[in-house]
Amino acid sequence: MARLAYYEGAVRALALMSGLPHLARIPIYVVASSSRSRAYARIWGLSAPLQEALGVGPVYVIELLKPFWQLGCREKAEVLAHELAHIPRTASGALRPHNAFFKKDYVIISRNAESICDLIMEADQREKPFP
Repeated sequence: MARLAYYEGAVRALALMSGLPHLARIPIYVVASSSRSRAYARIWGLSAPLQEALGVGPVYVIELLKPFWQLGCREKAEVLAHELAHIPRTASGALRPHNAFFKKDYVIISRNAESICDLIMEADQREKPFP
């Protein structure tokens, strides 16, 4: 697995553009994985017991899987918006399922998805997890 700092910048920009305050106040990391899953990406949250044991607050990690790298810029931005919509308004480290609240936030976040294409293209040039 490799951490992708430029993709973290793109995710942070998308989170801030959404105007959803819970996305602006939590750390969100991005990593590339060679998992054989057919999914494009998945998001992980640090559970409350682990936060307590480690003495840290809520943290989220977006894992970009091999199929993600075959997508175009707009599709990559939509995948990132989808993963961000799984973060509940409580930003507690928990994850939100595909429900009405997820859909509402997804619509809000994805409105600005195309505007991060420049950041995604720069990230793609600088970070190549799978040559």
